[in-house]
Amino acid sequence: MSDASKDPRVGDGSVRGDATDGAQRDVVPAGTEPEALAPHEVTAIELLWRSVWVRGIVYVVLAVLVLIVLVTQQHRYMFALQVGAIGFLIAYVLNPLVDLLQRIRIGRGLAVVLVYLLLLNVLVLGSVLLTQVVAETARFVALVPSAIEELTGLFGRLSVWFSGILDAAPDFLQERFGVDLTGDELAQQVQDQLAAWVTALAQALNRFLERLVAEGPSVLMAGATTIISTTFQVVLIAIGSAYILYDYHRLAANVRRYVPVRWRSVHTDLSTKADRAVGGYLRGQILITIILGVLIWIGLTLSGVPLALAISFLAAVFNLVPYLGPVVGTLPAVLLGLTVSPLTALLALIVFVVANQIEAHLLSPMILGKSTDIHPVTVLISILIGIGFLGIVGAFVAVPIAAMVKVVLEEYVLTRPAYQEPDEGGDPPEGGGVAAPG
Repeated sequence: MSDASKDPRVGDGSVRGDATDGAQRDVVPAGTEPEALAPHEVTAIELLWRSVWVRGIVYVVLAVLVLIVLVTQQHRYMFALQVGAIGFLIAYVLNPLVDLLQRIRIGRGLAVVLVYLLLLNVLVLGSVLLTQVVAETARFVALVPSAIEELTGLFGRLSVWFSGILDAAPDFLQERFGVDLTGDELAQQVQDQLAAWVTALAQALNRFLERLVAEGPSVLMAGATTIISTTFQVVLIAIGSAYILYDYHRLAANVRRYVPVRWRSVHTDLSTKADRAVGGYLRGQILITIILGVLIWIGLTLSGVPLALAISFLAAVFNLVPYLGPVVGTLPAVLLGLTVSPLTALLALIVFVVANQIEAHLLSPMILGKSTDIHPVTVLISILIGIGFLGIVGAFVAVPIAAMVKVVLEEYVLTRPAYQEPDEGGDPPEGGGVAAPG
């Protein structure tokens, strides 16, 4: 009889591997004592790693090293990061329009082409209008020398007129009020100080206008160079966003595949709420931009400002960054208004002030209030941080990121029992949202 048949564990279902087969292992049924295993020697590294403090220090050091590499090497990846981020944002904003075209039985490929043709027409119109604004501003700069001469003569006449008033003031005060200021040093000092102030004001204005004449063409040339240098990046963004838009739902499904199963409910809930906040903000801001552009165009047209359509389009585009549109559009509107009359320039300034107030107190609360409800101070700080990290691109994406952070904090952090006040029964209220597993 073989040794295997003499082993009492064989009849109980145990499996003993052949001595010559190193690939199999003894399987011991429940209720029996396993064979003694060779003791495992714990190394010093394993002992250190069992310490929470050691693991924490290692993780912090690794995070700092990664952050240092990202900061010092950002010039190597920033271009690709900007292209990818802007391309995704464009696809994200345009995806509902493509889905709408699909609902009326238009293929997704054709829907993407139609949407981008519409976007291309908007960009061409914007380029034409922007060119008109630049050309008209250049014409205004060319007229500045003659304006300097006129203003110089005007200030000269005002100085003479003001000096005449100051000379006549002592006689007037003596005749009407009986005040004798003859030989009064204080009166002479006031007269000299006022005359010096008027002269300094005229000289400062002359220096400003002369600087505008000297640097105006170079500023315009620098702007043209910047536009040309970013053309390649714009083309890459358009191509990348088109591919993302075409495979948008497939990419979203692939991202979900990489989420662990136990976290997929959180992923679905977070995606839904983030889309409501971030998507609601982006599409709401576009709607506000359109309304504000129309209002500015009507106001500038009624005020008689040249190129009212071009200026309103420029202000509307920059208004994608909250509060920036009226600021950017005010300068060309006032400068072009001065080519008509000072009153026209003043009316243009009033138009932008009123438009800014309408956006802040009417449009934003009505359109964005339910989707984001972000405090204006938070918006301003987010924009400043975004500009510090990514420039104008950071300004565009700062508020959506802030909206996303707010969703995470309100739905998944502040709803935890540790952040809730206990109710009357002494138990903390149940948190809303989807609790993180584990």
